[in-house]
Amino acid sequence: MFRKKNNNSNFESKPPHKIGGFDNLSSIFKGNLNERKIDTNEELSVNNYVSIDESDALKPSTSKAVKLIQEVQKLKDRTIIPFVDYNEGKLFYPILSKIGEVQDNIVCLDDLVSDGILEKKIYEKLIVCPIHPDTHSSSVRLYCPKCHSMNVEKLNLFEHKICGYITESTNFDFTDPENSRCPSCKKPIKVFEKEIRIPAMWYQCIDCVEKFDNAVIKLHCRKYEHDFDTNSGQFVPTYCYKLKNSETSINSDTNQIKDDLLKLLQGFNFDAKLNISIKGKSNNVHEIPIYGKSNITNESILIFIKNHPDGINQSDMNYVLVPKLDINPEKTLLLTISGINEGVENLANHYGIHLISESDFSQIITRVEKFVSEWYSENGGKK
Repeated sequence: MFRKKNNNSNFESKPPHKIGGFDNLSSIFKGNLNERKIDTNEELSVNNYVSIDESDALKPSTSKAVKLIQEVQKLKDRTIIPFVDYNEGKLFYPILSKIGEVQDNIVCLDDLVSDGILEKKIYEKLIVCPIHPDTHSSSVRLYCPKCHSMNVEKLNLFEHKICGYITESTNFDFTDPENSRCPSCKKPIKVFEKEIRIPAMWYQCIDCVEKFDNAVIKLHCRKYEHDFDTNSGQFVPTYCYKLKNSETSINSDTNQIKDDLLKLLQGFNFDAKLNISIKGKSNNVHEIPIYGKSNITNESILIFIKNHPDGINQSDMNYVLVPKLDINPEKTLLLTISGINEGVENLANHYGIHLISESDFSQIITRVEKFVSEWYSENGGKK
């Protein structure tokens, strides 16, 4: 039925090589889709690096990068925020663990920034110890200016706006739900912020009973147990990473895989075309992303590519099912790098739609090639 691929096919085996960061991922998401051809046998695994640059070893595979972007799309505001472990004094990005990366591997996030996929912004600035700037673990301490004790308490002066009753917070706490009535006018305090005014605030040392307006403020290096002055502390920025063009779907970014699939089908003696209009049995015209027809048997194949941040759902299947039933090809494929929602796989099996879901396009190419090869073998491998 089919002609075997010749030795000059674009899908011949090549020795594994170092993945240069996010080259093909950048093409997928930035639209520079003709800059790099996907190698079918390219191993997208960190374990298969031939490392010649230590920084490259920190870069995840394209497969992991796609998974990371899918995880970011689930986040509020599609933004990765840092987590500071004040006990260990370290900075983490917990989302990285979901793609099998260490949580402090900031290199992979910065690479996506370089590729224009993520936007890097300052999240906050931490004050760190000037002697141990690599330690993020510092805290504020208040001292009595007289005896230098840390046993300092903040006092507030409360005034009930309605009756003018004034008292110290140590005598009566209007914020306590159990003491919600003014001790003077006996009226209930329903909304503290609206009914109580705070005309003054000061401090009191519990050890020496001294009252003062300003406490001595020091920063404390928690890991190495010493204080440092606030003016001597260093500012260290922490960053968040926001998905750029978050409203843009990746559905339109499939030109690269279409080109490779076109060559694959042509290598098996198909007359293959991209983005073709085909009239079905109902005389309705359907737009088919990839259509192939065997030059030997006239058997046809439809290939659809569909991606969705929330996973492939039944509506996506209907997008394939309608032209499939109307055109009635011998084979129909739906390719996706998205997740598969519940029930979709059963629906695809019921209607004879071959669903291929992988986390990166090169793996999809490999599976399609295997699918077409098996189809070839089933027909005896004869012209």
